[in-house]
Amino acid sequence: MVKIWQKLKEESLIKDKFGKEVKKAVFKNLIDGKEEEFILFGQRDWSTLIPLTPEGMVVTIFEFKQGANKLVHNLPSGTPNFEKESAEEVAKRELLEETGYQAKQVIFLGPPLWIASRNSWTRFYPFLALDCQKIKEKEDELEIIETKLYPLRRWVEMAQTEIEEPSAVVATFRALPYLTKYLREH
Repeated sequence: MVKIWQKLKEESLIKDKFGKEVKKAVFKNLIDGKEEEFILFGQRDWSTLIPLTPEGMVVTIFEFKQGANKLVHNLPSGTPNFEKESAEEVAKRELLEETGYQAKQVIFLGPPLWIASRNSWTRFYPFLALDCQKIKEKEDELEIIETKLYPLRRWVEMAQTEIEEPSAVVATFRALPYLTKYLREH
């Protein structure tokens, strides 16, 4: 029978100012009693959302991602700035900061997903943002981001074959049950 392993100890190996961390943890396998060491990594949980305009356009971002060492198509995403900031508040704030768009309605596409359940404690919260309107220029001066709009049907095709950011792909496909109307109309 599968059982939860007991965590015996954990120590931080490195941590940066953004909250990213690498830890060493020792777990006891409750079936055979053996102790095994794992290297774990993570950061603060984040929110990502698929923003859709009334015309059926998906508001995306294009930016350099250091881990991938390349330019990546993505959806607006970010981590909390404040201790009490909810996942939905993060999603709304990041949409406005990164693109200048604001949503009339935000739908949680839960549950949150692990980025790598074997070796990370980090999760992301997917959302759908409907009736997004551009209300100002992007605010986030720390990130060099290009906003790109795609017809929903084209974005879904890209998510199937081109998009490399897992949270963008998952948010897109979790949103599909809500988007059939837009796919028929556009």
